[in-house]
Amino acid sequence: MTVVIFIRHGQSTSNVSKILSHDTNSYPLTEEGIMQAKEAGKELSKIKVEKIYTSPVLRAYQTALIIGESLGIFPIVDERLRERYLGELNNTTFDPSDHWKLKMLKKQLEVKGLESWEDMTRRMRNFIESVVNKNNNVIVAVSHSDPIRAIVAYFLKLDDISGWGIRIPNASFTILKCNNANSCEILSIGSPVITTQVLSKLNVNVKIS
Repeated sequence: MTVVIFIRHGQSTSNVSKILSHDTNSYPLTEEGIMQAKEAGKELSKIKVEKIYTSPVLRAYQTALIIGESLGIFPIVDERLRERYLGELNNTTFDPSDHWKLKMLKKQLEVKGLESWEDMTRRMRNFIESVVNKNNNVIVAVSHSDPIRAIVAYFLKLDDISGWGIRIPNASFTILKCNNANSCEILSIGSPVITTQVLSKLNVNVKIS
């Protein structure tokens, strides 16, 4: 059994400026984002974490470094956790009320070069397959909103439209308990903390402080 704790990066300058970006080296964490990452590290100190994996994108990597400092673990960069490739939308600003994703799903908007939901789900599934084992361990994976939504929707047997209401806030915890790569129980989605109820479900290899 493997527990996979997905964490969305902390608040970044792109979040504040409402900029869409998959760039690797742009848009660092804000002061608020740094504090969020520190709080996430404190939450994770309740659990014995074996490894931390992270998207190479700066805002995620910074989040993973801060969490890793709290836990004494250096993060491992994994390209499969990267931000959704945004095609022609990269580095454009957006209006939250405009719902460009919904327009795209309804075929009212075509986005050239946008990574498909299926491709994003495939790489996140591949990540799960590579880390799940029988050793009762816990890993952390720092990623982004859409990739985390994609893997949650997959295990809930939802497509992009059906999973539209899934929300992954900054520095939140989405926790999967996996017996194997095809059998994962979702214990939390976008939670601000790791609750006592979730901790009680995390079995023998998880140490509660």
